[in-house]
Amino acid sequence: MAQIAFRGESGKKYSFAIHPMTTLFKQDAAVYVITHRSTDEMNKVSHKHIFVGQTDNLGKQFDGLKDQFFTRFDANCICVHFEEDKKKRLNIESDLVGNYNPPGNS
Repeated sequence: MAQIAFRGESGKKYSFAIHPMTTLFKQDAAVYVITHRSTDEMNKVSHKHIFVGQTDNLGKQFDGLKDQFFTRFDANCICVHFEEDKKKRLNIESDLVGNYNPPGNS
């Protein structure tokens, strides 16, 4: 499974596993980043950050409104950082939103 590191506003890096948007997850607690992954003509891969969130149950599906939003931004990846501690999840989410300011968090 591919990995990516996202940097928070604090400068701290967080490691995420990259999955297709169609992935079905277990009921795990995690911070997640919805992205649009693309590859340029030099085969360089990049991720456009669409939404950063956290949950105590990654297995539940996103609501219809968010699905429409993700479709509008051509979301094709969900990057996951497993973390059981809710306070840590909230801090990581805030740190990442502060750095990337994704449109879904506006």
